[in-house]
Amino acid sequence: MKRLKYIIITIIFIVFIINLDIVISSTKDATILFFNKLFVTIFPFIILSDILIYYDYHIFLNKIFGKTISKLFNIDKNTTIVFILSILTSQPCNSLYIKDLLDKKIIDINTANKLLCFTYFPSISFVIGTIGLTIFNSFKIGLLLYFLTLLNNILIGLFLRKDKSNQLEKVNIIKDNNLFIILKKSILKAFNTLSIILGNLIFFTIILNIINKYTKINIILKSIIYSTIEITNAINIISTINNIHLKFILTLFSLTISSLSILFQSFSILSDYNINKKRIIITKLLFSLLFILLLALIYFLIEVTSSFNTITFIIK
Repeated sequence: MKRLKYIIITIIFIVFIINLDIVISSTKDATILFFNKLFVTIFPFIILSDILIYYDYHIFLNKIFGKTISKLFNIDKNTTIVFILSILTSQPCNSLYIKDLLDKKIIDINTANKLLCFTYFPSISFVIGTIGLTIFNSFKIGLLLYFLTLLNNILIGLFLRKDKSNQLEKVNIIKDNNLFIILKKSILKAFNTLSIILGNLIFFTIILNIINKYTKINIILKSIIYSTIEITNAINIISTINNIHLKFILTLFSLTISSLSILFQSFSILSDYNINKKRIIITKLLFSLLFILLLALIYFLIEVTSSFNTITFIIK
């Protein structure tokens, strides 16, 4: 097994050396994309969420949403902040919130594994603004796409209700009330997290560009492969498809599956803990496929029913 690992690493190294021009250009492109799109939207939210958790904002949220979310997903009320903030911000921020709760021993590893399966939400501004308005020229389509990604996560959460989620005893942590020290710690944590995100984005962008150089595949298959690896590049490919229905389905698949790049960012952030990576990847993939197939079936039935009613009306 170790020998196979070394062989794979050696092959990757050789491929990178042979395609040094792609490595350099991909690094530049990924870095520009990171600072133009990701840094400006994620950085302030990482700092804000860290401060909110530090001041026990989850206790306030628990009083409002805790009971409902706890019953819905069969989880401890202390996880309220993860679900709510994950919706308001974007992936992989969910792993940051989970890590904070793990560090403070508010939740256990079983709850963390469970939460990671159904709290991957894309950025609202990215889905509605970039995808909805720019690619589909429709605010409603962007809103629908975001609602469906939310629904997909809720369905995964409901499916995992049977999983045990142990409530830990409350641990009293001595906190520093100096806002400037707290802000400093939050900023340093944000930069550390963003460096992980940037590194993953660069690596997967290089992989995609090398694949693109040596393969000539159908644009649909290409969109699916890109979606499983890195979402931003996948959306760029999908946007070139003319069939609006196919474009919608592929975009939704890309948004719900989260991509290996985002999942690897989460695993890097939570590397200090024994996260069940295999289960998270399989769960995300299966539910994305099942969800897309279900929607496609519903759409097909609506179209068939509509056509049948039209034919019946003409005959009459």
